[in-house]
Amino acid sequence: MARTKPLVLTALTAVTVLAASAAVAFADDKPAVKPSVVVAHDEAVADPSMLAAHTPVFGDPVDVPAGGHGLATATCPSGQVPTGGGGQTSAFDIFFTDSYPSGSSWVIRGTNTGTVNQSISANAVCTTP
Repeated sequence: MARTKPLVLTALTAVTVLAASAAVAFADDKPAVKPSVVVAHDEAVADPSMLAAHTPVFGDPVDVPAGGHGLATATCPSGQVPTGGGGQTSAFDIFFTDSYPSGSSWVIRGTNTGTVNQSISANAVCTTP
């Protein structure tokens, strides 16, 4: 929880600076000057050891029969949780119907609208809570 506050404040500062730069550019009808982000000096932000690692994890492909549905997962290493995720399909006629975190895994569900077996696989971005 202690790490979250500096990261949120940094993100809010960046959004504010970018929005202000864009507003000035449109108001003056002149090209925008490259925006810069200024972050207040904070030892927690300056210390890289305080930033959590974000580990990508890739699940195994799961076969989905023609006209059927499938479920694939990507599981984070022990002690980590997913902060985001998604997946891949093997063809253009298989579609994701769900993509969500569940415990220490990222889950995707897919529907195969084709006439041959296809596959889906999940991936997750994991970090220490």
